[in-house]
Amino acid sequence: MSRTHSLSERFRRSLLSLALLGGVLLGLAPELDAQSFDHEPYPKLDFNFTELELELGVQPQNLRLDAAATYQIEANVSGADTVILYASHMDISSASVDGEAAEFRMHNDSLLIPLAEAAEKGQAYEVRIRYSTDPRFGLLKNSNNTVWTSLLPRSQRHWVPVIDNPHVTLKTTFNISVPAGYTVWATGRKTGEEAVTEEVVQYQFASEAEVPASDLAFAIGNFESQSTTYGIKGINLAVEQELAGEVDLQQLLQQAYDGLGSVEKQMQSEFPYDRLNVVVLEDHGWETKSWGGSTVFLYQNRGDLQQQLLRGIIAQWIGSKQRAAQWSQADAIMVYQTLLQQSLTGETQELEVKDQPQPSRKSIYELFGPQRWNAWQQRWSRWEEQSKDWIIKETHPEMIKQLSPVISWRDYAGLWYRSSGQPMFDVSEVLNTERADTSSSGAADQAKADSVRYRVSYQLDETGEQLALGFKSVQGVYDELKMLRLHKIYGEGSETEDISFTGMTDAISVGVSPDIRTAWLEIPGQLKLKIEEHKPVPFLLYELRNAESLDQRARAAKNLGAHTDNPDLQLAITDALESGVDPEVRAALLTSLADITRGAAGTEQLFLDALRHESRVVQRAGLKALRNYPENPDIRSTVQQLTVNTDRLPVFKQGIATLSAIASAEQLEGFIADIVRRDTVGHRSVAAIRQLADEGQTGILGEAERFLDEEYDYGVRQAALNLLIEYEDTSGIWEERSRELLAESADPRIRYMVVRGLLNNRNPEIISFLEEYMEDEYDARVYHAIRQGIGE
Repeated sequence: MSRTHSLSERFRRSLLSLALLGGVLLGLAPELDAQSFDHEPYPKLDFNFTELELELGVQPQNLRLDAAATYQIEANVSGADTVILYASHMDISSASVDGEAAEFRMHNDSLLIPLAEAAEKGQAYEVRIRYSTDPRFGLLKNSNNTVWTSLLPRSQRHWVPVIDNPHVTLKTTFNISVPAGYTVWATGRKTGEEAVTEEVVQYQFASEAEVPASDLAFAIGNFESQSTTYGIKGINLAVEQELAGEVDLQQLLQQAYDGLGSVEKQMQSEFPYDRLNVVVLEDHGWETKSWGGSTVFLYQNRGDLQQQLLRGIIAQWIGSKQRAAQWSQADAIMVYQTLLQQSLTGETQELEVKDQPQPSRKSIYELFGPQRWNAWQQRWSRWEEQSKDWIIKETHPEMIKQLSPVISWRDYAGLWYRSSGQPMFDVSEVLNTERADTSSSGAADQAKADSVRYRVSYQLDETGEQLALGFKSVQGVYDELKMLRLHKIYGEGSETEDISFTGMTDAISVGVSPDIRTAWLEIPGQLKLKIEEHKPVPFLLYELRNAESLDQRARAAKNLGAHTDNPDLQLAITDALESGVDPEVRAALLTSLADITRGAAGTEQLFLDALRHESRVVQRAGLKALRNYPENPDIRSTVQQLTVNTDRLPVFKQGIATLSAIASAEQLEGFIADIVRRDTVGHRSVAAIRQLADEGQTGILGEAERFLDEEYDYGVRQAALNLLIEYEDTSGIWEERSRELLAESADPRIRYMVVRGLLNNRNPEIISFLEEYMEDEYDARVYHAIRQGIGE
């Protein structure tokens, strides 16, 4: 809670005057409420903030900040007598103006500092604030103990008192002190590094170029770094040590150098900042905008790093130097970035959408997010097909030269209209927002592609001269005739024949030669159809031995298992296993053999041998087959040994699944409890606990809670929370668990999932708790989930 100093009578009168004039307090209240998530379009700026010097001490372990911010400001109007800064959930210890202590007040997450006398226009002041805070919004932290700043709207005010609005730009000096062993990268050029004590190191950064206050950023962690000069400027690249073996630093640094040169040439203007600082992180933390002035964050789980890098470089001009007044105007920036990226690469490139929840209600944050970006890539491709892209290309690079630094979609659309006479003022019509809201770029197309599926059975008559094909709908149906091409393979050569089918079921008979070896159906590219083929054993054996593609051979091997009534098939499969087949084919043969032998005595050795194979797919097939041999202590012991020792999570999961079929409930629970006690990573334990829960055994379900701690990566925490959401239905336990997680987790994805768990088990106490907590939740996605869940 911020300290509140008593106001002088003069200060009270000045506040009253401002309020009566339409004033600061009444105007700020609705804008600074936690329910407002976008920037103010036109903030009231009585003062121009020209410089910020920030002395920041950071404790990465608990996100505790102790700091002092010093501003150089100038009055924009005469008569202004109160400096106002946004300062969310901060403990302000002191404030001064020109070295003199000032009384101050906190109101609606705003810090109000009175001047001794009303200002004259152009009058300069130095304002200094000492404060401390432990933000749960505005800073992110991952399991590597890396801390970095969010670039969501209104996020900077959670770690520095500031007007974090795109209309405010200023020069910066950052002096950031961290525990020894940590490295810092921040807005601007690195100017120094010194040991303050044996335990503390201070890093200094400065930007002589003005940076938008909404773009201020830093990152603290254990980084591998490389740097290079770029004319009189420079490029710094920092990669989390955990990723250093996966990222080619030298190559990425060269790509940054080349990209900067290419974009400068396209924009016909030089790089707008002193340094380009590129920070590569493992996990995006649900961030949707990855750049600030002089700073670019790249995330391993957002897809191709080079693509992200190029977009971040483009954003130094279009996104930072020229920027949207509000996130609601993000499409203006996105379309210009798309134009430049396509012009430089000759193609549109989409980002990956993973490791994040998919809220039913879209927030303002999504407008800069990967799904929206992907939608623009799709739209741009269609524009090129329709020869519409020239409308925007013709005004480049005049868009950045002729328009103000802070823009909206209508600013761009007006320029396009003056140039081409084409009205493009309605962004929803231009983009087709329904397409932009899909959960992933290919989800709709994939759903459509999988919507029709047929099972096709092949049957030769006794003469071997007629082949019957039976069609049966498995999913969806065609009401009109559809044509396929049948390929008939003989000992000498092949033939093709077009066939047609329709309806829920259909039957076709075609003539063949008695020496036919196999047949297969070719699906036209424009037909969105999947087929499941069931063929005679001779056809499958021929394909197993002679098919050109690995996929065809593996599919034939797997389909042999459908013929459990053929007594000679076991020998044929055993012979095939003794030959040098590919691992995928071997795994499919083992699966078919397991379907045929069904745990018969004396047949287990081939499956036990598979556990020693180097291929994980073969090991998994062997483990799955051993489910057919319950009550065999030797097999159980062998499976346990492999499951404990493997470092392959898919093999581990299959081992647990097999043990659930061949071990007693007590044996399985004891085995998993031992794994949980020794696990320091978490993936194996959560997978094992889920297997038990899926089998109806929830005795050690509570052990999943230990894997919610922030020392585990998001994948582990997500899996543990999903497990608890599915199987834990005690309201009291959820309320107790959630109080700590919501108060301490810096990851909004975790808070979002915790809210889901609470709402699944809501009662009056939980509703009351969420109503109280909601006022301190600053992430729009979590906040809206609460409001929607409690029915507000």
